[in-house]
Order: sequence, then C-alpha cells, then structure tokens
Amino acid sequence: MRIAVVGATGRTGRLVVDLALAAGHTVTAVARDPARLPHYAHGTPRAARADVSRPGSLHGPLDGQDAVVATLGTTGRRATTVFSDGARELTAAVRAGGVRHLVTMSSAGLDTSRLPFAQRVVTGLVVDRLYREVHHDLARMEAVLARSDTAWTVVRVPMLKDGPPAAGPQVSYDRPLPRAGTATRATVAHWIVGHLGDPATFRHLVHLADD
Repeated sequence: MRIAVVGATGRTGRLVVDLALAAGHTVTAVARDPARLPHYAHGTPRAARADVSRPGSLHGPLDGQDAVVATLGTTGRRATTVFSDGARELTAAVRAGGVRHLVTMSSAGLDTSRLPFAQRVVTGLVVDRLYREVHHDLARMEAVLARSDTAWTVVRVPMLKDGPPAAGPQVSYDRPLPRAGTATRATVAHWIVGHLGDPATFRHLVHLADD
C-alpha cells in the first residue's frame, strides 16, 4: 500500500513510519520540517513538507495514497485548534487525492462513562481540568470527521508512554474500555499499521489500551 504519515517527526508518527516500512508499504513521511525526520531502521521514506495549519498544503503529498495516518500533537495544554483545523485540511486533501482510508488519533478522556467510579472522579477532577482545552479541540476534530464522507478511523488512546507493544491490547469499537490506564506508543503504532485499509474499522471510534 501507499501510506502517508502526517506528523511523522512525533514519537508515535516515527513508529508508524518505521513499522509501515517494515511491512513493505511505500511510505511518505509528511512533516513541517522534513530535515527533522529521523533515521528509520527499516528503510527510507519519501519526505514531504506540509503543515496542517496552512490551507491546501496537504494537497500533493496525499494525492494517490491508499491510506493516511495523522499523528498530530500539540505542546502544552492551552487552547488549540490544531486537531480540528487539521481534520478539515485532512478531509479536504483526502477527498481531492482519492485516499481510501484516514486514521487519526484522539483521547480516551473524551468518554469516561465506563470507568470505575473512583477513576472517573480522578479523571474529572485532575485529567479533564488539565487537558480540557485539548479535549475540546479533539471533540471538534471528531465532529468534523463525523460530518465528512471520509472513510475514517479514530483511535482513542489513554495516557501514552514509551515501551514495547502489548502482546494482547484491549480493543473496543465505539464503546470506552472499562479500564484503560495507559498504552505504549508502540501498541498504538502496531495496531494502526495492522489495520490500514481495514473496512471493519471505517467510521468507528476504536478505544485501545494495553492489558
């Protein structure tokens, strides 16, 4: 498959690129500054410069791709529009470029209804207060995708950490996991690369966590 990874210099994006190369995909690594792309263990992707905050810049790098993975992020916890603006740019470029599948990342913190009571209270008092503005924009991003005609998959993850992939991660479609403490970036990257182009994931919120 022809794969583009938007946000390829980030810690999760780097793993997605490397795993996609290892799987034999033809990969385009999209970044604001391609000079910051790291060395990959399994090959060298095509590099492309684009910025989701610049309207139209994704047209070209995403043309003709079979799947696009967006691992966007932001520094700090202040109000942001990077996710919702990115979703608008991504859906427009995906539609224009004939891309079959768009995968984006979001937060499990947007729905805590199935967490145990004590964990739900802590999440409301601490996590949501800290990341409220980020969560608001992630919700806007998900709304943009839901209104589009794109074959999207949103991967909702809990707190991310470094480490090896889980042997058997928890996965739930469209329902939050009852216990979802953390996930390694490797777990997330492995799941994404393993489900590129999978129609069973289209237009679903996939909740993912380690065991």
